[in-house]
Amino acid sequence: TAIGEIYKHNSSQLLFEELYRIGYNLVLSKNGPLAYDGVKGVLETHLVDCVHRDILRNMEAASASPSVANNEAFLFSVRMLWSEHVTAMLIIKDILMYVDKVYVKNAHLLSVYEMGMGVFRDKVLLASSGKLNAGMKQAVLLQIEHERHGNEVNRSTLRSIVDMLIELLDTAQLRPLYETFLEPQIIADTTAFYSTAASKRIAELGAPEYTRAAQDDIDAEMDRVNAYMAPQTSKPLRDVLLNELISAYDSRLLSVPDNGLVSMYEKRDVSGLAVLYGLYSPLPSSFKILQDRTRSHVVSIGKQLSESLAVRSDDATQAGETASAARTAMALRWIQELITTYDIYDDFLVKSFAGSKAMRIAINDAFIGISNANDRAPELLSLYIDDNMKSGLKGKSEQEIEHIFERAILLLRFLKDKDAFEHYYKVHLARRLLFGRCLSDDSEQSLVSKLKIECGSQFTLKLEGMFKDMQTSADMESLFKSSLSDGGLGLDMQVSVLTPTFWPALATSTISDRHARDSQPQPHQGAHNALIDTAIEKFSDFYTKHRSGRMLTWQFNMGSADLKVRFSSRTHELNVTTYQMFILLLFAKDGAAVELTTTEIQEQTDIPNSLLPRLLQSLACAKFKVLTKTPMSRNIGQTDTFKLNTNFRSPQYRIRIPMVSAKNNVENDKEKAVTMATISQERQYVIEAAVVRIMKTRKQMMHDQLVNETIGQLSSRFMPTSKTIKVSIE
Repeated sequence: TAIGEIYKHNSSQLLFEELYRIGYNLVLSKNGPLAYDGVKGVLETHLVDCVHRDILRNMEAASASPSVANNEAFLFSVRMLWSEHVTAMLIIKDILMYVDKVYVKNAHLLSVYEMGMGVFRDKVLLASSGKLNAGMKQAVLLQIEHERHGNEVNRSTLRSIVDMLIELLDTAQLRPLYETFLEPQIIADTTAFYSTAASKRIAELGAPEYTRAAQDDIDAEMDRVNAYMAPQTSKPLRDVLLNELISAYDSRLLSVPDNGLVSMYEKRDVSGLAVLYGLYSPLPSSFKILQDRTRSHVVSIGKQLSESLAVRSDDATQAGETASAARTAMALRWIQELITTYDIYDDFLVKSFAGSKAMRIAINDAFIGISNANDRAPELLSLYIDDNMKSGLKGKSEQEIEHIFERAILLLRFLKDKDAFEHYYKVHLARRLLFGRCLSDDSEQSLVSKLKIECGSQFTLKLEGMFKDMQTSADMESLFKSSLSDGGLGLDMQVSVLTPTFWPALATSTISDRHARDSQPQPHQGAHNALIDTAIEKFSDFYTKHRSGRMLTWQFNMGSADLKVRFSSRTHELNVTTYQMFILLLFAKDGAAVELTTTEIQEQTDIPNSLLPRLLQSLACAKFKVLTKTPMSRNIGQTDTFKLNTNFRSPQYRIRIPMVSAKNNVENDKEKAVTMATISQERQYVIEAAVVRIMKTRKQMMHDQLVNETIGQLSSRFMPTSKTIKVSIE
């Protein structure tokens, strides 16, 4: 028959036009069923013969000895029969094209090609109660298992078998045989195989080795899918692998002693963490565990950091450093260590976690907890910025400076009490500006701009006002100097005119009763020499002429001075505060012959009693002892006497004698209490203003709604309590 010749690959000897005409004539003569059913019968006979002649024998051999070779021989015979059948059906379909077009369409039958596919399914795969089908499935599964154990198999044959099952339809479920017959068993076998493998590995391997092995397994299985399985198998197979290899042991894997998640972080195993993240991220419950463990680990690092620095602070104090200096050094170290730690985990976010938003939230939450667990964090952050602005930025590149600023802003973002930071930052900035300790004006302005972007214009209003005052003062000083006669003042005086509402309430100096009475305050004659008195008076007169209606209040505690002092060995230039200058000028007239008690110094200078002991300590008891004290002790008594130390020696020509009030140190408990009281009062004003603002807009609202609205408006600066808001409302 023609069909037999086609199966024998002798189709080139057939007359296709004649065969087509036969089918055409059969349809025209109303004998379409003869052509359709006749072809179907021939196909069934041929395929049954082939199965009994070749395939069953190979199947029995594979069943008796399921080796790679026997399975391959069996599957290859099915593959060849399928290949020949498909080729034949393509030719037969073309020959019976008219039968398809007319008879099949009118009779609502399967096309000739689809009928041929159905014959192969029924007479080859499903014959004898599906015996061959079951044997073929078993052979495919065994080949996959052999490959998993490292044996080489013929992937091309497996690909052909899978393609065959994809093309053949399961008439009961109207889905490809692959989906109903083979794929579920592949998934089941994969589940069993990796469940056993995972249970053995978890007892032997640590997290890095286990996750890399798991990733290798997943990659190998996905390679098999690409090589000889249907694309849709990829997702269910991956889900099974993740469930058996990761989800079943997600918590245990991260907790492996000395070789779990903590160990990977400590060893900075970037590549290992990337593999672990890739395996955990598709599993919501496992990923949540990874987030929680990461958050807990970072929090524990912060706790250890705080505890270790607290111990170092105690050690430093015992070694002879003052408590204040030790606390400040540890404060700066705490912020720097916090930034360094964040940089490490930010690197993990980029290199290991693919910039995961969820992991970033977990890490940021941990740092928010660390930052706010320290009630001094706003002060410490401001001190850190202060230290960098005064000296820390020296020698650093623009990129390094930008990184410091970015991290400072980041830590500020983590703080809940941003208003407390604002308070400390204003105080520290004021001291930098007034004592000329700013390393770079551009850097100061740049950071204020970043603060404005982060916290809003209201946050930086006073900071910008401080810079404006300094610029206005410089312009005013230039005009003042140009207005002087050729003789000038006899000294170089720089005056900063400050707007009280912009500048924080630093300790103010006490002025004499005469100052308070005069509209133009004059200096206490006993406190200064004539040259200084004249300079102050001239500037006051000049300022009054140019700024009518304004009055100057001289804040002597906020200035500094350079004095040239001649000692026995040489002359030195001393950089001191204004109050220190007042004290030294008392010894200027007669030098070593002058000897004054603490009480006499206070009476002649009007320096507040709260400041005088520290000023005298800085001059007589610190590193540079330009005054001698009797008796020789660090404590300052009212009857202690002081005189100029004419034997003072130092290799330096210019000497800076620091004053405690001019340095930014960590506050002690008493100072902290005063600051918090000030901040609390400021918060009360802010809350009251917010309540008024809301009620002006809403006119009328429920009490709870007003409280919630107030909290919502103020939470970006600080978190007010319901009780505080209630007091403000009442």
